[in-house]
Amino acid sequence: MRKEQRPPTDEGNPQAIYMYPPAVDYLPPPEFASDIPGPLLKAFVSTVDAFNTSNYVATAVCCRRTLEGIFKYLIPKDQQRQPLAVMIRKVAEEKDLAAPLSSLSHAIRSGGNLGAHFDAEKEPTFEMAREMVKLLQYLIEYLYVLPQEIEKLEVSLGGPGGRPEPSA
Repeated sequence: MRKEQRPPTDEGNPQAIYMYPPAVDYLPPPEFASDIPGPLLKAFVSTVDAFNTSNYVATAVCCRRTLEGIFKYLIPKDQQRQPLAVMIRKVAEEKDLAAPLSSLSHAIRSGGNLGAHFDAEKEPTFEMAREMVKLLQYLIEYLYVLPQEIEKLEVSLGGPGGRPEPSA
């Protein structure tokens, strides 16, 4: 989404620039697969930009806006004008949200089988191993880190039992 600005030549420019102290709260621009809808990617980049400028109110608004975009792309066009809470429920009813986790787990298992069992024709490659490590990290974050992060957010938002009331 961002345009890279480069001088006509690199002559006279340093190869690297170091910043001290390092920017500790900076979130780098995301790198998503090319099949992410452009408007959704733009909404997420705006969210990251708001965060990186320390505009936390705008960050919260952009997070909700991006979440709305995520769910709008998952339901039919004629149902996209509903409140966000309704869209989330509809997606949960119509789409198996656990299916990607199951597929992810089986993909890692299959890759592990390739490494664990001798096959003179097929061996894991660098690319395959790197993807397996990345997918494994996603799975660990989803199953162990994400629930804790959600709970912390719910507590900070207040509401009964720390869980905010669902609303539009």
